[in-house]
Amino acid sequence: MMWKAIAAALVAPLTVFAQDSQIVYDSIHNATSIAGTWSSGSQHVLTGPNFANPLNSSFNYPKTAGISYSFTDDGFWEQALYRFEGNGTQPNCIKGVVIFQHGTYALNPNGSISLTPFGQDGRIQVQDPCAAVSNVITLYNQTEYMASWRIFLDPTFGPKLHLFRYDGAPYAPMFQVYNPPQMLPTRVLSVNLTVT
Repeated sequence: MMWKAIAAALVAPLTVFAQDSQIVYDSIHNATSIAGTWSSGSQHVLTGPNFANPLNSSFNYPKTAGISYSFTDDGFWEQALYRFEGNGTQPNCIKGVVIFQHGTYALNPNGSISLTPFGQDGRIQVQDPCAAVSNVITLYNQTEYMASWRIFLDPTFGPKLHLFRYDGAPYAPMFQVYNPPQMLPTRVLSVNLTVT
């Protein structure tokens, strides 16, 4: 019984620290401003005009999959995402998904980030070789909530951003590629369109 009490006493301070670290902004965990363009390791997926054009509902497919987020200091964000989704029962039916969104964001007092898109500008394109229609592009409007975020200084590559989704699951780490950020204009760009 005594070892359980000792273990509980040792774990309790760590739990408090973990909870506190979710709400404290400090120079160790947020070494720079969140402003800039951040990209996962490949750096082929980047926000900005070379990724998506919401005016004509088109994408330029990057060479590799990855994610990129851009943030301005005055509350605007942009997302570029390119990923593959496997199919365990049909291995030849791998889906390719590209997503573009932009809008406004807020850094919340609890250490989270709320990202609100300009709904009529977001686009998603799904290429599925096994679907009846193999290439579909539609409007995409998904408010995002990041439970927490951290920026560390990597000794080799510089600032590294970690975003944690609403459920605490981490996105791939992203490195700062541009500052100021490379983004489309920070306003609604398209009129209400029907996308096919």
